[in-house]
Amino acid sequence: MAGKQKMTGRWILNRVTLARLGVFMLSLTLVAGGQAWAYNHFANGVTRYEGSKTCNQCHLDKAKEVYASEHYQWKGKLGAINDFCTLPDTNWSFNFPVGSQSAAGCVTCHVSMGDTKPPFPATPTQAALDKIDCLMCHSDTYNHVGQMVNGQPVVAPDAASVAAMPAILAGIGKPSKAACLKCHAKAGGGNGIKQGDLDLSMADPDFTVDVHMSSAGANLSCVSCHRTQAHRIAGKGNDLRVRDTTTRVVSCTNCHTTSPHRDGELNEHRERADCTACHIPNYAKGMVTETRRDNEFPELIAGKYEGARTLGANLAPQLLRYNGTSYFYRYNTVMSVKAPDGNFLMAGPSSVVPGRSTSGRFYPFKVHTAHMAVDSQNRVIPINAQKFWSTGVLDGPISQFVNVTRYLGLYHQVAPKEQARNACVQCHRNGIPD
Repeated sequence: MAGKQKMTGRWILNRVTLARLGVFMLSLTLVAGGQAWAYNHFANGVTRYEGSKTCNQCHLDKAKEVYASEHYQWKGKLGAINDFCTLPDTNWSFNFPVGSQSAAGCVTCHVSMGDTKPPFPATPTQAALDKIDCLMCHSDTYNHVGQMVNGQPVVAPDAASVAAMPAILAGIGKPSKAACLKCHAKAGGGNGIKQGDLDLSMADPDFTVDVHMSSAGANLSCVSCHRTQAHRIAGKGNDLRVRDTTTRVVSCTNCHTTSPHRDGELNEHRERADCTACHIPNYAKGMVTETRRDNEFPELIAGKYEGARTLGANLAPQLLRYNGTSYFYRYNTVMSVKAPDGNFLMAGPSSVVPGRSTSGRFYPFKVHTAHMAVDSQNRVIPINAQKFWSTGVLDGPISQFVNVTRYLGLYHQVAPKEQARNACVQCHRNGIPD
């Protein structure tokens, strides 16, 4: 490695590595004061991209961090069933449309490429470390897609990314809103379908939609709040599953004081209500989101059969107590726990489970219901996505269809403070005690 050379107002660090790509020179230029930085891989010899196999010449330690993270391991998803596409394990990757050269499945939103598939052992092989798709997070414009290669489904850069690769390699940087939304906005089968408070427009929403993410507001990026350490990203998914790190917590008080209001009586609300309970009075603003899916009656949606959808926009959240603990229906077990609405409970905060603690402050939740197939023991039957999407026919020993309910946390679309008063009726008119 070349030594550091001090110049006026700048530090220049050159690292030279001999590799398959030829002489690979990586230059990092930092402007004094940390105000800007340039990191142009293409200009310094990286002219091809083969996933982390390319990056590992300098960043093998980072690949190991990614492999150990929740974004790779999916401990909160694999082996867990849901009321959207059901079981990721059995729908990881498959040919779709059948007979085409395209592939689909949960893998298209995984940070791997090639023929990677679970399970993911604790100790990675070098082959696994060479198949991480770094650009899915570190480029706004790059994307990968499922393709059929030699009769097998794989993930590889899409045609637009291949054509634009020089520009992409020249613009690698920290994860942006656009990069994160490539996957997180489209969870559940479409733009805004699952999340309720995220769709692609949240890369730069109107100020009235989200004061944090709008360029007319704070213009924060996702990682401004979801701070990272060793590629482990702070926060908990909106389905309240596993945290990737316990050392960094997403909290309003990371930026705001514990007494943010001039009115002391308003500050007292924090003892019983999270900031989001008042400052997210509505969700699905400027977008539509799914509120129900009926798998008994599939319909053709964008070229594939899926359960009939009920969509909604500009919805009022349901406020529920949440103390950080949650309930999840476990795959291949008897469904027996009931939600407050009488449906079987798919997932939600512990406060909605009979007999569990009702402690915790109030938080806003999206309510999603579904009509799902179960067997004679009342166990949810996973969808075979390839067959269901192609024909509308569900596989398995179906005994009946039952209604289920899931509660999903809402954390985005924070409204201007003037709109917070709209949330007052959620508590002071709907029966929640003072």
